[in-house]
Amino acid sequence: MYLKRRYSLIIIIALFVSNSVYAQIDSIAKNLIDSVTTKLIDDDIPKKTFKDKMMYPHRWYTKQLLRPKITDFDTTYITSTKRKLTLTIPFSKKFYGINLKDVEQNSRLKFSPNTYYSVGINFSNVILTFGFASAIKFGSKPNHGNTKNRDLQLTIIGRRVITDINYQNYKGFYINNSNKYNFIRTPDEILIRSDIKAVSFGVSTMFVFNYKKYSLRGAFSFTDTQRKSAASFLTGIYHSQVLFSCSDSTLIRQPFSPYFSTLLGGINKISLITVGVSAGYGYTYVHKKIIFSTAVNVGIGGQKTSYSTIDNLSHSQSLNLSVNLNAKAALRYDNLKFFTGIMSTYENNYTYYSKIFNTETYISKIVVFVGYRFNAQKRERKILKKIGFTDFNSN
Repeated sequence: MYLKRRYSLIIIIALFVSNSVYAQIDSIAKNLIDSVTTKLIDDDIPKKTFKDKMMYPHRWYTKQLLRPKITDFDTTYITSTKRKLTLTIPFSKKFYGINLKDVEQNSRLKFSPNTYYSVGINFSNVILTFGFASAIKFGSKPNHGNTKNRDLQLTIIGRRVITDINYQNYKGFYINNSNKYNFIRTPDEILIRSDIKAVSFGVSTMFVFNYKKYSLRGAFSFTDTQRKSAASFLTGIYHSQVLFSCSDSTLIRQPFSPYFSTLLGGINKISLITVGVSAGYGYTYVHKKIIFSTAVNVGIGGQKTSYSTIDNLSHSQSLNLSVNLNAKAALRYDNLKFFTGIMSTYENNYTYYSKIFNTETYISKIVVFVGYRFNAQKRERKILKKIGFTDFNSN
């Protein structure tokens, strides 16, 4: 009888507690739904007709973009030009390379693609930003072979967080340091490896501490302008993957084979996966309308190296230490309307303490640019009104 009463009491308490928990969950869910509904439902935007319902998300998003912004930065240091229509023409050249160092023989081979200069167009306004490279390409080195490449780079520059995403696919390299070896007959002799391919992908993110006075946007993009000198510490994380391979024989072959160990000479594919953390410093110096900016991040991480040999066997090395360097610099004249200058970026990842070989991968870019900011807010608003994105209640 005592046990029955005890069990009954436990059941009653459990039911009470479960009902209380359910009530709390229901209250939290209701508050969440109410909060989302309040955020997404705007009574000023019509929703009656089918057309209105289809246009609603576009009108809502446009309204969020055009509403007055409360700045979270010091406007005496930074001027935002994001709401202006900005047109930029960049002239650029990219550099990419992979270096292999034989630990046993202390020999090194540097593989480089034959890159070229290109002309592009960048366009940005309050709603969108995009850029593309034109078909105008020039400046590749004669007698260095032909390189087929796909090279994509996306930079997401927020006020506090900056993220670089890049993808490279290169086919066709030449040996960049062949003149260091005794068998080369003339200093201008170039050994071409059209069978070598490199595919790489990387993501790096930096956090800006002093974002209220220092703008990486103002340093390396055109949606901000730094008005007074400022600096900030930076920190971040990075990740990269590289697959380096050849379709004919091995990565190191005659006439270089005698200068390298037998094991390294039998490798035809190398895979590198790297993850690390970084810290650095950014500084922008302003003198009237002349702006000089630099930012350097140094990272330490771990790299997992795998490789395949010509006998179709796969091998894996233990986790190695790697060091990453990410550096940017820019110099430009900017009067808030017209701007011109030069900008460069460089990223390098080097492996340490490998038993067989060390790897070094790098990517860099030099850009000469000229641009103009148009104060086209009235014209843009007329276009948005004409397509029904704004002023939908006025006739």
